[in-house]
Amino acid sequence: MKIILLAIRSLMRFRLYTVINVLGLALSLACVIIISRYVYSEATTDHFNKNHERMYLSVRHWGKGEQKTLLCTTDNVLMKRDYVNPLDIPEIEQRTSFVSLGNAEIKVDEKRFKAHVLATDTFFLQILDFPVIEGSRSRLLTDPKEAVITKRFAQKLFGEESPIGKNFDYNGNILTIKGIIGEPHTQSSLAFDLLISKELQWRWPPVNYFSVALAFPGVDARQINEKLKTDFHKAGSKSFFFQVIPLDKLYMDKAIDKGQDTFRQGNADSLKILSFVAILLLFIGLFNFIHISSVVIIKRGRELGMKKVFGARPVQLFIQLYAENLVLTAIALFLSWMIIEITQPMQINQLGIIATVGSSFNTVLTLILLLGLPLIITLYPFFNYSYRQTIRSLQGITPGKNKMGTRSLFLVVQYVITCCLIISSLFFMKQLHFMLNADLGYRTQDIIKAWFIRPSSKMTYGEEDQKRSDDISFTVQEALKASPLFQTFSYGESPYELPDDQFNRINMRIPGGEWQEVLQVKLYKSFFDVYEIPVSADKFPQSEKEVLMNETARKLFSQNGQAPTELERDSYNGTESFLVKGFTPEFQVVHLSQRNQPIVITLKDVQDELFWPGKLMASIVPGRRQEAIQLLKGLHDKTIGGEFEYTFVEDEISAMYEKDRLVARIYTVFTLISILISSMGLFSLSLFDIQQRYKEIAIRKVNGATVGVITNLLLRKYYRLLGLSFIIATPLSWLAITKYMENFANKAPLSWWIFAVAFLLTASISLITLIWQIRKAARTNPAKAIKTE
Repeated sequence: MKIILLAIRSLMRFRLYTVINVLGLALSLACVIIISRYVYSEATTDHFNKNHERMYLSVRHWGKGEQKTLLCTTDNVLMKRDYVNPLDIPEIEQRTSFVSLGNAEIKVDEKRFKAHVLATDTFFLQILDFPVIEGSRSRLLTDPKEAVITKRFAQKLFGEESPIGKNFDYNGNILTIKGIIGEPHTQSSLAFDLLISKELQWRWPPVNYFSVALAFPGVDARQINEKLKTDFHKAGSKSFFFQVIPLDKLYMDKAIDKGQDTFRQGNADSLKILSFVAILLLFIGLFNFIHISSVVIIKRGRELGMKKVFGARPVQLFIQLYAENLVLTAIALFLSWMIIEITQPMQINQLGIIATVGSSFNTVLTLILLLGLPLIITLYPFFNYSYRQTIRSLQGITPGKNKMGTRSLFLVVQYVITCCLIISSLFFMKQLHFMLNADLGYRTQDIIKAWFIRPSSKMTYGEEDQKRSDDISFTVQEALKASPLFQTFSYGESPYELPDDQFNRINMRIPGGEWQEVLQVKLYKSFFDVYEIPVSADKFPQSEKEVLMNETARKLFSQNGQAPTELERDSYNGTESFLVKGFTPEFQVVHLSQRNQPIVITLKDVQDELFWPGKLMASIVPGRRQEAIQLLKGLHDKTIGGEFEYTFVEDEISAMYEKDRLVARIYTVFTLISILISSMGLFSLSLFDIQQRYKEIAIRKVNGATVGVITNLLLRKYYRLLGLSFIIATPLSWLAITKYMENFANKAPLSWWIFAVAFLLTASISLITLIWQIRKAARTNPAKAIKTE
């Protein structure tokens, strides 16, 4: 306790330096803690399952690797006789499967709600440890008329009332809620609203159908896969086999097709970038702290010299310095946690940083920083001071005066990191602006999208279902045709929603050519009218054997400058031929960072759609949005009832680039913080240097030097350091940005003005930081300065 009190007394003697040190370190640590919590949260996704390291999901591999590996169930979805589930092997302790229904519709008290439903069995909650708040985990879903609801969705449907015992209608089945699921203590890659029993239907759609297996202790994926790869299955003329992927790797894996709207996708590259930014910010904070501490040590030279004269051993000096830095670090950590709590809404809403971590991680991280940082910070000033002669300390001689010493090196490192972050931030903002304003090749403004008839999981439909669907479609279409608010309408997916899955990726070729993987989709003719995509064709295709091609596909299949006129498709039943009737200009169907896909298009007619035509897409007359929304809402209330959900195409496209927007924001915020920390360090170092040169300044003024001459003299050193830093930072940032962007299909040029702006910005901030102190020193009365010295 005595050492702590002595440390506090010593720090209070240099209050300005102490305050700057603590604030700089607090800002740095706040950023490091925020990023560390987020990275840990992402890295431990699905770890709420106590046996997560023994859990696997089944994937389907094609024999010759013709198609992308697909997350797929091992259940008998093709209804084969004498089928044996591949996961029924001695290595597997337990298994379950579920069907994901992302756009399901339920009714509660005649009100309709959109819900993400999983149809599964009783083993689901016995294998996956989603917290069951109410209900018996082992008994839930034993009755096909039971359902389990998440607490979050229950509050949406029933408010604060208990959902237990409440009923809802799903596809004409009245189900009773018997259990409630809470939020897991780590993130989950699987999100849903309701669990229902697979026994509710005799068969489910074979899409978004998954299997989960729990292996016995000591069994790994390699052992299971060795056994599974010898068991081949047939799909038409092709063969495939099953393998398993660990649940722990699923969230970050981009190579596997995970179906649609079921599993969340992590981004390992983003985590690496954020981790690197955290390291840079920690370095800035540490260097800032160390070089300010070294200044304080120099100013305390006589005090420490006297301690050595009176017999203080090196260990005692080290303990005192460590105690002082421990106090400063503790205060900085306290402030950093305050900053984190205060800025929590901004982290979530503006930066998209949502961390699901327990108190144990926060405690361990805080203790590591509290005990580890003072040790690192103490080493340099301790060893640096230990090699100084005691007599020089007692004389108050400043080491390395007017020389490019270690403190200048620390400042250069801070400048380099800050310049790199500024350049990166400016480029990411330019790249974001480039993507948000790129010409996608189709209309994006004033196109509204709304569900009237949602897809259903029913495998059989009666005349009543068909009549209801036809009546709704007819009513909606007639209302839109008669309204002056709409220009045209269609059904289905937008260009950026075209299904890129195993059912639509096929192999095609020109006769005698090489097979190429393309995306084959079916669209309504009205699709091209809504999105104003021109088609160069004498007439549109009239049958399923006639197709259109986008520009990417045309280039892919062209030979010697001649566009293709015929294509062949590799299918389960052999080779099929198609006539190419026309081409479309390039229109972007994927994120602009990815290469556009070759697309082959067949046309369909609304009247041929048996159960539901798809999502309504209507182009609105400019300036009449609100009227159009009200008309559609009235139609929805009249034909469907319940929630009316709608979106606009430009909003959905903007949402596609939300992660890019967040990256740009994160870089900008952390860059501003790094600039602030560096400015604090520059202020402290310049304050010390100028104070050391008061006598020199006074003598120069006596000899006729003007304020301008003295200002230039004092600024010269810092702008040399800035120039050196910029020379180092320019190639480093160029290499980093080039490496990061090398796989982007569409990227903004790395313009020279980005580097120029970064230099001018850093120089301007440095000038503002320095000029007040320098002008104050230059205007000091020479007589007073010499007398003080």
